[in-house]
Amino acid sequence: MSQYIHGHDAAQKTHAARTAEDSAAFLLPHLDKHTILADIGCGPGSITLDLARHIESLGGLAEQVTGVDTASEAVSCANTAAARAHLPVTFVQASGTSLPFDDNSIDVAFLAQVLHHVPDPTAVLKECARVVKPGGIIASREVDYGAMLWYPPHPGLTRWRAIFSSVAALNGTQPNAGRHLPLWFRRASLTDTTVTSSNWVYSNKADCVQLATSWASRTQEEAYVLQAAHALGDVQEGTPGKPVAGDITHAAIKQIAEGWHEWANAPGALFMMPHIEVIARIPSDLDN
Repeated sequence: MSQYIHGHDAAQKTHAARTAEDSAAFLLPHLDKHTILADIGCGPGSITLDLARHIESLGGLAEQVTGVDTASEAVSCANTAAARAHLPVTFVQASGTSLPFDDNSIDVAFLAQVLHHVPDPTAVLKECARVVKPGGIIASREVDYGAMLWYPPHPGLTRWRAIFSSVAALNGTQPNAGRHLPLWFRRASLTDTTVTSSNWVYSNKADCVQLATSWASRTQEEAYVLQAAHALGDVQEGTPGKPVAGDITHAAIKQIAEGWHEWANAPGALFMMPHIEVIARIPSDLDN
């Protein structure tokens, strides 16, 4: 389903702290005690479990929620979190283009920060439309890397975004997914849509340091460094014949990692991540 550019190790720690409130607030008013929900691309499951708690608070059951992810390590992490939380939420490994649900069998398909990882977002949305009941909804929230802003400016962060965007392009994915999201829904023949936006803002020292630590770690993961080398045209032949990143890449990664930490410790540090949110309603017989 996806090409997770910067690996899962460092990212999972950040993703495991996400909640329904910070990642799915636009969806919560559409849920009730009867909602059968699938969290597509659920990662370590923190949002999924929060959504289950919310449905429970409305009088429903946690088992009405299922998490789906293409990565076995994410599913394993999510199952562990569910057991610790004593929530009977099911997590399964499957592709977003081949969901493990019957036609017209769920009320809500939810995707948070998923479509910028996949080469064919429209195909994923069409598959969601297959499994959602008439009258149900598909809800997606996507970040837009090109619209991110930070202060103070730093060449390390500028280089981080440029290289990340190049790596994404080489993988056939779209880091500026937020601005493309309404069009992707339209291409999937989902035209009854509501579009909103919201931001993640990092401004206090602890949050800035946490963000910087996460991204510095992600950019230094071995798999990402090699992808960066391909983006920079700096792949060298290692031993025995194994491709490795050259000095130009390592210098760039060093500048990026140091840049994140220097930014986080600067007076008045600020980082904003803008998100676009789309809710699409599946037509029902009552609409005719």
